[in-house]
Amino acid sequence: MNMRRPILAILAVLAVVALGNFLPAGPSQEAERPSPGPVEVRVHVSSEGRFVDDLSLGDFVILEAGASRPLGSLALVRNGLVARREGPDIVPVHFDRSYTLLFQMVDWDPTMAGAVDYLFGSVLKPGDTLTMITPFKPYNLHKDALAQRSKAELSKSMKDVLRKDILRGSGEYRALLGELRRLTRAIAGTTTNFQEDMESDLTTEAEGGMGLEMQIDRYRQSLMKLEAIRLIDEAKLLSFAGSLKSVPGQKTVILFYQREYRPEISSAAMNRLMSDYQDKPDILGNLMDLFQFYKREKTFQAEAVKRAFADAGIDFHFIFMEKKNQRVFGATMREQSEDTFPGFVDIARATGGTVGVSQNPTSAFKHAVDVSADYYLLSFIPEGPSAGGGFRTIGVTVNRADCQVTNPLGYFPK
Repeated sequence: MNMRRPILAILAVLAVVALGNFLPAGPSQEAERPSPGPVEVRVHVSSEGRFVDDLSLGDFVILEAGASRPLGSLALVRNGLVARREGPDIVPVHFDRSYTLLFQMVDWDPTMAGAVDYLFGSVLKPGDTLTMITPFKPYNLHKDALAQRSKAELSKSMKDVLRKDILRGSGEYRALLGELRRLTRAIAGTTTNFQEDMESDLTTEAEGGMGLEMQIDRYRQSLMKLEAIRLIDEAKLLSFAGSLKSVPGQKTVILFYQREYRPEISSAAMNRLMSDYQDKPDILGNLMDLFQFYKREKTFQAEAVKRAFADAGIDFHFIFMEKKNQRVFGATMREQSEDTFPGFVDIARATGGTVGVSQNPTSAFKHAVDVSADYYLLSFIPEGPSAGGGFRTIGVTVNRADCQVTNPLGYFPK
């Protein structure tokens, strides 16, 4: 059975029906775009880390494609409820709240338990919807689960499913990492007697019996397989945004991304090998190929994705989970999220979401859901249809000092 199920390859597989508290979800269906009308903008305003809730309609200035637009209405929303309304053109506020939690994790991290407990203990309310996408498959929370079962039971159920799916869905990824560690040690000429990680390794002797050229080739093939698993399918990210565009109300998407490391042959070992085999052009050529492979270029272009997420009204939050670096003799454990991290940061900023980097994801998760729960909903009438329907940027400012304002980057006019 092929266990390769990286989360970024299944983002478009969202469920619309659930048959249990956490059961596999079915495929999503994208609804038609809503009819044209006033443009709504969700705005979060904070000062010294706290949400500012006493602003009025006259305190805001909104720019569409650089030009000021008159505001039609303001609604102050606190934890899913409208606390105050202003303006001549009041627009309806949808009270629906949907949460989608995405997990790009190779190893189960016990600190995730705190985030799950907080989700059920302090965030979810009756009527909220929850979709969880693990490295194995997506799930939906049954719409009546919050009324029928205790929060403690639901929290335990989610943690059990998440732990199991992370271990099951990332099996091929972990196996490739293990193979790369063994091959790195074999190529560098080290033995299991000096492994700092004290890992049991029954295959090292067999791999050590292979010729160096074969070991290098196998190492390169394993690197290529690892990269194939990590590829981000931008088309499916765009499809995912499209599937949420028609969903009313607050749409909060949170990605838990665990820091990744890959074993690379250390510079000292590489220099020694190139010196020892300078009269072997085939081996030298293979070693030089590895140098080129190590110099990866950025593969994730987030520009179209961040516009689609902003246009869909998604609050996207990126939680980057630190992970202890496992040391392997003869290898450099290279942090390998440099090709994906900037893209997800850009998406979060383009949607008014947050970015958290921490060894304990609970605090970053609390901050993310708090930002999504409290906001101003502003409306304005756009200038009018534009030829080609190109993306229009939105800028929001307030006439009060020491305030930080976050809002979606813009939208596509209908």
